Amino acid sequence: MAMRRINLLPPELLQRRRSRQTIAALGAAGLALIALLAIVYLSQEFRLRGERGNLERQEDVNADLQAEVAQLSEFGGLVEELESREELLEDLTSDEVRWSVLLADVSLVVPSDVWLTNFTGSVSLGVDQEEEGSVLGTIQMDGTTFDHPDVARWLTRLDGVDAFLIPYISLSTRTQIANVQVVDFNSSVQLSPLAFRRNQPGGQRDLR
Repeated sequence: MAMRRINLLPPELLQRRRSRQTIAALGAAGLALIALLAIVYLSQEFRLRGERGNLERQEDVNADLQAEVAQLSEFGGLVEELESREELLEDLTSDEVRWSVLLADVSLVVPSDVWLTNFTGSVSLGVDQEEEGSVLGTIQMDGTTFDHPDVARWLTRLDGVDAFLIPYISLSTRTQIANVQVVDFNSSVQLSPLAFRRNQPGGQRDLR
């Protein structure tokens, strides 16, 4: 047989108890919600601080990159200035006669039994430097050898130099040096436009 509970308390007291229980439950739920909101807020705050730190580090990286770009821009300007100077120098020296190259050409063709005693070069002004066969200037070369056929061989060698035109002998005479008979000669060649720096391989100047 089931037992029946009998509540001897007045109904007003029972209602107050239930109200307090409801209020307590609502308060606990409110505290739990506040705690949850606090946790969410703190996690978002930590995340925001981390993002700010990442942003600051990225800004530092960007600043370093900007500084490098500025330095590279400066080098780019220097490269452009160098190229401009090279072009100017090339224009100014394109009609320059490379005497060192001509001397090297002579040293390659001079016979072993011929000794040069004088080398004088000059460039003519006002000539048409583009006209084929035009004469740019002259070179006078004096020397000594043992016999007249050696002088002729020297003349033939000069004719093989591309920058030389019309090699000729103006004097070939016998003389003595310490009781040894030799031949002194005066030779000349005319210079063609191939003697210009701009017409010779490797004639470009480089400032670097």
